[in-house]
Amino acid sequence: MKIGNGYNNYLNAVRQNQTNAQNKELTTKPGHAEKEESVQVNISDAAKQLAKTNNTELPSAKIEAIKKAVLDGTYEVSPEKISGSMLETMKNQRK
Repeated sequence: MKIGNGYNNYLNAVRQNQTNAQNKELTTKPGHAEKEESVQVNISDAAKQLAKTNNTELPSAKIEAIKKAVLDGTYEVSPEKISGSMLETMKNQRK
């Protein structure tokens, strides 16, 4: 059975890409920017709404209390709550 040399091929390709990038930087004249193609990005309405809610909400008192308890070493983990939430999340993912 022959084992391929894929990892070495990968490393050689990475090194070649790095060398090519360095050579490209050296050959580009300072002050002369290359013309780049513009890219149009469309953000969905759901993503926009999510961004708004994430940016406007400040950490609540509950979150601050949890952070303080973790730093003090007094935070207690409830395995029942964690496993219940995990099961609920898995059930929702199947839907």
